[in-house]
Amino acid sequence: MNSVQMPARNPGRSSIAAAGMGAPALRRAVSVISLTGSRSRRASFSACNPELEIEFVDAVDGAALSDDDIANSGLFAPGLPYTRGAYGIAMTAHRLWTRIAAGDELVTIAEDDAIFRPDFHAVTERFLHANAGRYDFIAWGYNFDSILRGSIFNSRTPVTMRFDEAALARSVDDFRSDRSAVLVMNLLEFYGICAYTVSPAGARFLLDRCFPLKPEVLFSHGLDRPISNFGIDVAMNKCYGEMRSVASFPPLAITMNDHRTSTIQT
Repeated sequence: MNSVQMPARNPGRSSIAAAGMGAPALRRAVSVISLTGSRSRRASFSACNPELEIEFVDAVDGAALSDDDIANSGLFAPGLPYTRGAYGIAMTAHRLWTRIAAGDELVTIAEDDAIFRPDFHAVTERFLHANAGRYDFIAWGYNFDSILRGSIFNSRTPVTMRFDEAALARSVDDFRSDRSAVLVMNLLEFYGICAYTVSPAGARFLLDRCFPLKPEVLFSHGLDRPISNFGIDVAMNKCYGEMRSVASFPPLAITMNDHRTSTIQT
């Protein structure tokens, strides 16, 4: 396995968006990734997020993939320690990013266990309008059983946040009713891609830097230890410091990250 460092943000790096390009428009409907047959999960998502305008996107079913399917896709180097579910999520991301990269819209992608703040559309549309063309990746949510790492002061001072996942489980109603002002921080590292917005330029950058996915060990500065590439959200951490990426705080989307019902773990 190769060992690489997750990059620190380069304050002098120019935008990955092409110079002279107009700012992409925001697609209002959130693309919610869900297995075709997951009627109960889709119903649960809709019930939990009645204010959200959504479109369900059929995920690649990792459990249905054969070894030949994975090898012939050209998206994975041999030896990846991915579960079948992780392969499916990576293939789904590749398909969505390819579509976004060829278009002219900012698109919000969510997993089907995400819970959104009811004012998500109002807050994000206002933010993106005020910052048109400024960002190519915005993380609206992240796993509370891990870390969020970013930077402040012209990207020269790293910051690592840790969360109380058990407290979050008791605070869902408080999250829903919260109307705190949302700030953004330059993004370096996070885990659990439950809700994010990506631009065409951002999608092209992620496609170029993540695929083909390969077995490698990354050093996580936020966790202060090496971490194997066991899922695409790990590999994506190589990219944030080199692109125009931010994370919202507080989050506008949360997830209980229940491994018992996850379609990614198996």
